[in-house]
Amino acid sequence: MPKPIRAVALLCLAPMFAVWLAAGQPAQAQESGSLALDGAAQESLAAVERYLNGLQTLKADFKQVGPDGEPAEGVIYMRRPGLLRVEYAPPVPVLIVGDGLWIHYHDKELGQINDWFIYETPLGALTREVTRFGEDLEVTGFSESRGVIEVTVVHEDDPRGGSLTLVLDADPLRLLRWRVTDAQGLVTVVTLHDLKTNIRLPRRLFVFDDPRNKPPTNR
Repeated sequence: MPKPIRAVALLCLAPMFAVWLAAGQPAQAQESGSLALDGAAQESLAAVERYLNGLQTLKADFKQVGPDGEPAEGVIYMRRPGLLRVEYAPPVPVLIVGDGLWIHYHDKELGQINDWFIYETPLGALTREVTRFGEDLEVTGFSESRGVIEVTVVHEDDPRGGSLTLVLDADPLRLLRWRVTDAQGLVTVVTLHDLKTNIRLPRRLFVFDDPRNKPPTNR
């Protein structure tokens, strides 16, 4: 598989930090980093927060485009708190599993495994038991235009590390896609299709069968 595709898959979950929503021109942050919002925008932001916290489970097909235009696709599963599974379709030989504490990135072709604390990754923000804007996630951008809401957040501990932007339909609220921007300004966009929420997802989906724990075979 070409290296750029592997890089795109890795970029989606690499521990840069968190941000959320998109459509139209984002509002400008103040020098302090806080965002000044009028009453209507604050109500919309609060509604988005309630919507995200109402997503106890999620399943969707996705299409992904990386900074170099390389496409990829697959299926994503999420269950709060801390459970995530991203299955890339061939030719991308990548599986990503969040087991409640760690995210495991497995390149099956190379036999390479990377592990990160799940809440230090962009998508980890979506799997928190409770998501609250203004706490761990600082809102740096917001817009609402033509029925689409955009919110951008960064991790308070590393506001220069990157951002995650979520894009939602405004009425009714529905997650459409997200955009991850890394510290170098490189952007990866993930668009969701056939989104299903609050459905039963078995715990077994989120168990990582770590090949590092298997005894070597005798030859």
